[in-house]
Amino acid sequence: MSEIRPMRREDVEEVAHLYRFVDNSDWRIPAEELPTWFKRTLFDHPWADPEIPSLVYVDDSGEILGFIGSHVRRMRFDGQPLRLAAGGPLIAHPKVRNRGVGALLWRRYITGPQELTITDGASEQMRKIFELMGGQMMHPSSMKWVRVFRPWSYVGNRALYSNMWVRHKVRPWLRTTLPALDRPTTRAISRFHLPPAQGTSDELLTPELVLEHMPQITRSLRLVPDYDEQFLEWVFEEMHYNRTWGQPHRRLVRGEDGRVLGWYVYFRQPQESCMVLQLAAQSRNAGAVIDNLFAHAVAGGGAAVQGRVEAHILAPVAHRGAMFRFNARSLVHSPNPELIGAITSGHALLSRFEGEWWMAT
Repeated sequence: MSEIRPMRREDVEEVAHLYRFVDNSDWRIPAEELPTWFKRTLFDHPWADPEIPSLVYVDDSGEILGFIGSHVRRMRFDGQPLRLAAGGPLIAHPKVRNRGVGALLWRRYITGPQELTITDGASEQMRKIFELMGGQMMHPSSMKWVRVFRPWSYVGNRALYSNMWVRHKVRPWLRTTLPALDRPTTRAISRFHLPPAQGTSDELLTPELVLEHMPQITRSLRLVPDYDEQFLEWVFEEMHYNRTWGQPHRRLVRGEDGRVLGWYVYFRQPQESCMVLQLAAQSRNAGAVIDNLFAHAVAGGGAAVQGRVEAHILAPVAHRGAMFRFNARSLVHSPNPELIGAITSGHALLSRFEGEWWMAT
């Protein structure tokens, strides 16, 4: 009989084959690297939890025809430890989709021992499944903000984003033509200017600095990451495997008096949009940290900076000329309504860094 069971390390090759067969349009992960990617992100990270495993759907013949990845993160809610389970990717073979395999995998996954379950980038069908199981969409976090600094580069690369073959063929032309158009445009139109500097400085963000300053940065929040040095070292290293969004950068920001204001973690790609994974700062300092981020991204050739809408940065990025649009559904489930309330009211540091969306290479 068909069954849903925990994924085992020896299943990796078969799951990788299923992933490539179902999601063959996903150019981000070369086929030969998929098994290593699954091993590295599902089994070998320091917080891998056998109590909240990835799951596979196995049919009567023993063939794996469905899969959901599990990425466990440690958090604290009102000072108490809890486990967050970030689910994804979710894959089902076309020949079993009429059996509701995706819903079956999610139902099993959500009923695990974790206190909180999330997923980034869900489809509309996934949202309906989640809501039937008592979950909900995080509406602000399903929006994206974008602040453009080099409009021709941003629009040009975005227009070609969906066709990678064409994009690579015309890249040499883009590298010379679009900046030539950007320069007079950005000088003439004030909305593309950098916000005034606020006298900040930045330095490399290390695991030790995160752990030292996290209590101060998050003291007004109820739900916060419970990082340790081993996990931060792993996750900072994992960022370097991503080839989609460019070079990873992580910077601690200080004020003129040397006081720590916050930090940011992002991917930067010259002449393209820079992708923010986490921006941590108290509300009163968020603007200064954002300005430092913008300056750092533009100095490295970034055409724009974008990220997920989060409560503590919504007003500062809006005041700095960001545009907003619907991005992808961020979903959350918990049996604890207080926990959901803390997230939806903005009393949480729950960034893309805690999910799995950014880990595709």
